[in-house]
Amino acid sequence: MACLTHSLKKTILLPAIILLAAACHAPEGYHAFRTLPDEGWKRDDTLYFSLPRQTGTRPCRATLEIRHRGDYPYCSLWLLVSHNTADSLTFRTDTVECMLVDKHGHFDGAGINDLYQKSFPLPDITLHEGSAPTFKIAPFMKDRLLEGISDVGIRLTPTQHPTE
Repeated sequence: MACLTHSLKKTILLPAIILLAAACHAPEGYHAFRTLPDEGWKRDDTLYFSLPRQTGTRPCRATLEIRHRGDYPYCSLWLLVSHNTADSLTFRTDTVECMLVDKHGHFDGAGINDLYQKSFPLPDITLHEGSAPTFKIAPFMKDRLLEGISDVGIRLTPTQHPTE
């Protein structure tokens, strides 16, 4: 019985230790969404994404994620995307057009029922050790209340391991 228990512990503990060791060296990324009110996104409402303090310096691929309903009235969505990854006081702002339809005018993101999701590349960034960057996203459309957008997200994927 003691032999079986010892063997069982080895069988369970060894894979767990290997997984923990691999997780300690896995590159960290960031992926978060902000859900918008059902009635719509007000022109002056800005979404904030605050990243945790960085433990190393690493270049990242940045992606904007959009979820929208089938009742979104336009072919594209214009957004102002700002971030302070270079230093805490200076925000860089990009105007981003998110084309939500294909050449035939049909929504072309991945979706189920009446909800679609599509990703849009942003310029690559570098997250610096000790920084706690913030991303700000605001609609850049003529509507006072933009209907049909469900969620907006940011995904940062490290392109190499951090340097310390």
